[in-house]
Amino acid sequence: MRFLGVVIWSFILGTLLAYVLTSMSGDVFAFGPVIVLTVAFSIIVTIVGDFIIPPDTHETVE
Repeated sequence: MRFLGVVIWSFILGTLLAYVLTSMSGDVFAFGPVIVLTVAFSIIVTIVGDFIIPPDTHETVE
């Protein structure tokens, strides 16, 4: 479920980024690079979240 959320947010942010950048440069919006950005963002976030950032082992005492 966590990976699905990453893919959905990567798609949304990738679409926004591609739209803004193509609008600023005056080019035509292309959907192909959005898919590439989605895959790249998803892989990077998954690697950072699962392997680079250590899990929080501190427990709160009530």
